[in-house]
Amino acid sequence: MKTRKISLMALTLALVSLSPLAHASLKSGAHQFKTDAKTAGRETGHAVRDGVHAVGHGVKSAGHAVADATKHGYHATKKFVTGHS
Repeated sequence: MKTRKISLMALTLALVSLSPLAHASLKSGAHQFKTDAKTAGRETGHAVRDGVHAVGHGVKSAGHAVADATKHGYHATKKFVTGHS
């Protein structure tokens, strides 16, 4: 019974002495996770921004193409109707 108490006391003392190390390791791991999450979020945001810019550029180009075709069609129709060359 006496050796069991001594063993239990030794185990408790060992756990108490390791607790700060475990806490430091947990804190370090949490900080690394936070850093990684921020980096991933930033990279995702940049990818979304680049994608939106590409889509916007495509829409702008399509809009200009429609405007040019409409302008050309208007002038061709006006020329046909009025008979001017």
